[in-house]
Amino acid sequence: MTNTWKIVMLSLATSVAHAVAGSAPAEPPGGASRPGVPGRPIAVSVAEPQRLQPAQLGLVVSREARRPSGHAPEAGASATDELHDTFLASSLVATTAPTWGEAHAVNDSIFSIADIRSGRISDVSSTGQFVQEPEDQQQDLAVVIAPTGTLAIVDRSLLAHGAVAAATPSFVDLSWDVYSSMAQYGVSRNSEVIAVLAPGVSQFRDPSVVGGEMYRYNIVPLLDTGSAPDAKMWSIKVGVPRRPAAEEAPAHSLYLQAAAQASARAVAATTTVSWVTFIPQARVGAPRVGCAYGHGYEFGGDGRSFDWRASSFRTAVHAVVTWSTKAVAGHVAMGTTHVYRTSDGRLVSQRTASGSKSYAKKLGSGSNYVDVRLVTHAGNPYCGLTAIDGAFSMTLTRSGNYSIFSGNHRQMPSHHVFIYDGGQVTDVYRLNAASPYCLAGAILCELANFYGNGSF
Repeated sequence: MTNTWKIVMLSLATSVAHAVAGSAPAEPPGGASRPGVPGRPIAVSVAEPQRLQPAQLGLVVSREARRPSGHAPEAGASATDELHDTFLASSLVATTAPTWGEAHAVNDSIFSIADIRSGRISDVSSTGQFVQEPEDQQQDLAVVIAPTGTLAIVDRSLLAHGAVAAATPSFVDLSWDVYSSMAQYGVSRNSEVIAVLAPGVSQFRDPSVVGGEMYRYNIVPLLDTGSAPDAKMWSIKVGVPRRPAAEEAPAHSLYLQAAAQASARAVAATTTVSWVTFIPQARVGAPRVGCAYGHGYEFGGDGRSFDWRASSFRTAVHAVVTWSTKAVAGHVAMGTTHVYRTSDGRLVSQRTASGSKSYAKKLGSGSNYVDVRLVTHAGNPYCGLTAIDGAFSMTLTRSGNYSIFSGNHRQMPSHHVFIYDGGQVTDVYRLNAASPYCLAGAILCELANFYGNGSF
C-alpha cells in the first residue's frame, strides 16, 4: 500500500514519494471543533544555492515546500512529476562568519543535540526560565549562543527524549538521536514532506522560514512494515523569531520573543489524545464465511473520511491529560455494528462490540511531560476470529510537542490519531484501511508502525 514515507531515494536523479490521502475522526471528551488537513510535498524552483555533491556531505535530498507566487505546475504534470526532487544544498550551504541572514552547512552542526547536551552551546538567558508559571514550562525554551556567535531560541522540551529544535530569524535547525547508524529519516513541515535524508543523517536545516511564523516539524523514521523497536518519531512546534530591529540588543530581543512563546504555550489546562478507527464506506459486503451473516448481507460502515468532527466510528480511545496534576483519564467508546440485507437494504440486526480490552493509561511523567499508552482491541460482534487491534505509547509535553516511541496496529479499518490542545487540533497519524483480511492479524497482513508508517 502507498505510504508517505516509503520513498526510494538512492537515485541522484529523482525521488518519488507516494502520499497517503485522507482527512480526520471523532471528537474526544471536552473537545470543541478541530480542523485536520494533511499536506503533500511539491517541487518548485528556489533561489540557487551552492550545489554540492551528496556524497561529499553525507546527505540529503531537500525539497522546497512552498510554491513561489505565480508558479504553477506544468500542464499534464503528474503527482510523481511534482515530487521530483532537486538535489539542492539549501540546508548545507558553506558560509563565512555567521550573521542573521546566513545558513550554515549541516556539517557545522552549530545547534546539534550533542553540543546542547554537552554545554558547548551556551545558555545566555540566565536560567533559561521565561515564565514563573507553570513550573513545568520553565526549562522548555532558552536563548543560546553557538561558538560561532549565532544566537537562537532552542526548544529543549524533548531533549531528554532525543530531539531538539533551534530557531533563528533565518533558519530552523533540527537534531535528534538515531536508533542505528544506518537509520533513515524524513522531515515534514506543516504536513508537507520537505526532506528525505540519507541513512545515518541526524540533523536538518530548513532555511525557508519566515520570522514571526509558527511551524510544526515531524521527524519520522522511514520504515517498512517491519518493526524497529528502538525507533521513534518526534513532532516539534517551532516559533521562528523575527529579526531584531537595529536599535534592539539581539539577545534581549530573542529573550522577549521566547518569553512570549512560553506564555502562549502555557494556556491549555488539558491535552487530549484521540485514536479513532472507522470504515470509510457507508456499507461493506459481509464475508462468505466466518460471520453470523454472510453472502447477501452487508455491514454498515461509517461513511466518512478523516474528519475529527465525524460522529460515526468503529472504536474511539481518548487519553485526557490534566497538566496541573499530570493525571490521565481514559475514555473508550464503541460504534454500533449494523447488518443490512443487500436485496432491499433493510436493517436486520445491530449489536455493539465490547470495549473491555481497550483503554488509555498513564505510563509516567516528568517535570514537563507525560507518557501515555493507548490500546484498542474490539471484534465485530457478528464475527468470531477478526478484530481491530493495536497499541501505541507516546510522550506529550505541555508545550504541544510529542514523540511516539512504540506501537503498531492491524491495517483495517482506517486509523486516525490526533491531539486536541487548547482549541487546536494536531494530526498525529493517518492510515487508510488496507484490506478486511488485515483484521485476522499479522499472518495475512503485516502490521503498521505508528512511528514510521502512515501519513504524518
